[in-house]
Amino acid sequence: MQPLAPHDPRQVGPYRTVALLGAGGMGRVYLGLDPHGRPAAVKVVRAEYAYDPDFRERFAQELALAQRVHGHFTPRVLAADTSGQMPWLATEYVMGPSLQDMVRLIGPLPEQAVHLVAQGIAQALERLHASGLVHRDLKPGNIMLAAQGPQVIDFGIARALGEDRGDGEEHLIGTPGYMAPESVRAKGAGAASDVFALGGVIVHALTGTGPFGEGHPSAVLYRITTQEPVLTGVPDSLRGLVTACLTKDPARRPTSAQVLQDLGGPISSFSTADAWLPPPAVEVIDRIGHEYQEAVRSAPLSESTTHAGGTTPRPRGRRLALIGAGAAALLLLAGAGTLATVSFLDTEEPPEAEPGDRKKCDLTEHLASEYTEAAASTPTIPSTGMFTTLFSPDGDVLAAAGDEGMALWDWAQETELALLADIEVGLLSGAPVFSPDQCRVGFTNEEGAHVHTLETGEQHTFREGNEVGALVFAADGETAFLSESGTGADQSVQRFDLDTGEVVASYEGNDGAHTLLLSPSGHYLAAANHLDGLSVWEVHSGEQVFTAKDDIASFGSNMQLTDDHIVHTDGDTVYVTDFLSGQGQEFTAAEPPEDGFGEVLFSEADDRVYATFTGSEIIVEDEEEYGIVVWEYSSGAELGIEEYMSGLTIHPDGGVLAGIPIVNSPVWLVEPDTMRLHSRIGS
Repeated sequence: MQPLAPHDPRQVGPYRTVALLGAGGMGRVYLGLDPHGRPAAVKVVRAEYAYDPDFRERFAQELALAQRVHGHFTPRVLAADTSGQMPWLATEYVMGPSLQDMVRLIGPLPEQAVHLVAQGIAQALERLHASGLVHRDLKPGNIMLAAQGPQVIDFGIARALGEDRGDGEEHLIGTPGYMAPESVRAKGAGAASDVFALGGVIVHALTGTGPFGEGHPSAVLYRITTQEPVLTGVPDSLRGLVTACLTKDPARRPTSAQVLQDLGGPISSFSTADAWLPPPAVEVIDRIGHEYQEAVRSAPLSESTTHAGGTTPRPRGRRLALIGAGAAALLLLAGAGTLATVSFLDTEEPPEAEPGDRKKCDLTEHLASEYTEAAASTPTIPSTGMFTTLFSPDGDVLAAAGDEGMALWDWAQETELALLADIEVGLLSGAPVFSPDQCRVGFTNEEGAHVHTLETGEQHTFREGNEVGALVFAADGETAFLSESGTGADQSVQRFDLDTGEVVASYEGNDGAHTLLLSPSGHYLAAANHLDGLSVWEVHSGEQVFTAKDDIASFGSNMQLTDDHIVHTDGDTVYVTDFLSGQGQEFTAAEPPEDGFGEVLFSEADDRVYATFTGSEIIVEDEEEYGIVVWEYSSGAELGIEEYMSGLTIHPDGGVLAGIPIVNSPVWLVEPDTMRLHSRIGS
């Protein structure tokens, strides 16, 4: 669950959007509240489909079928608009993670829990198939886990996307690893294809990976059509059923009804999460319940809300009933997955938070006067030499930091908001970082870790007089992580309190790290140095979930951490690795640069992987040759070499890539998929 970005709609039909739940090939999914405060998962269709009249027709037909499907393990379709400017649909909100995310967070599920997951999915499929629907994209990411049981989502939508589009080409619909052989061969997908996918989902839940492995999609699809599934880790109680589901001949597979009977027949929803899930999974669902509560509590209310269809008045002083996946006013709270009724009464206007007490700071407003008064009339790079850039967590602000300070720019309006003249970034300094709530910025050097509170101008130095290699803020707004690299320093990664400086936790296994990264969700911490390689920890438990001993090519921006992947390079290869499963992709250049890759960047939203390089063989205008190799992430295909930029940084939602050209000024903003220059900023 993420805060809304500036371009996200604040109203979709009758639903007020309060958070982003996710994004995929079809569109973006929001947490929405109807006029009575009831939640829904609201999916807004991507523009490329919105302008396709054939898609609209199929979308309407499939929704008409989907609205007739009701069951314990299929969220109801609540409302939809297939004819508006931007088509959308709203379903019951499932308060829990996907099966894919659950396995990433806690590992494979125990046998009994997987048996119940499979039973619920089979029951949902039996009802779908009886209604004339075929899912066509059943996968761990489309199975949600709530206190009440597993929930199959997006049924019917894959079919709307998958019919002949009239372009004379065949289109593969589904997700590699869970597509049936007949789907891979484009010979049509029916109910038997869903049963094949169910077999794969069961294997994933039990082992953490699909039955045909990981890797490039084409390699996985080849295994599906030519090789037998790998069932290592599947217990005897489920092996026979899984083998039958994964039979390559669709005519020999059991029906969903037969699978359900083999698993024990229909079941009812559960009353609590701990009635069917292990304690670590219950904790994850509880955490999401609290995130939901906080998202609704902190969602801003204003007089009107902008949305795709115009402006809608927003009622004030309403009661928001916080409810879960069903129709009752229930909220999943902490404590073994128990359910309780909770509500909040909004006041006319929430009181203005005092500086330092905000849940999130707006960098266009919450800035100290000494910083705003120092701003230049036009964006000016505060450096006489090298500098670096970074986007703020919400993407509204682009920062440029050099040896003369750190400037904050409203990059869309091309205006300078503030200048922090007391931040000096040079060869011996760590790159500045924003706190997730945007209320602080920090950087490191041989004199300590320096933290500035942006709204008040207060400054604090931690480990003063010591060489600090890296700093990153925690998601709670109260703590941060640092690593010391000086002689005699504590070499572990330390988490410390920003008020007292007291160390509250240590993360062992990567001594004197020169790079620290926090995942966008705040759940994972990564560290790197040239001796120990990479380490990734789960922040809350301190458990080390991933290590890699690959050589680290350079300092700073040669690494990236998402909620799913760790990205790095050893100079010859770029690695994009799922740090929980250990599976991933490797990217190499057709003509490897002689001096290797430097910076790397991954944008899942834009389906791109980038790596900068400098070469010494080919001389162009008495300069070394510089460039960026670009790959398409989904296919692994190398797309070519683009003009060189350093200090690459991507907008949190994708769509804008910023970097510093070889001439070092101004900053370039480019379109990540085409690499076309969008604009220049800074002088």
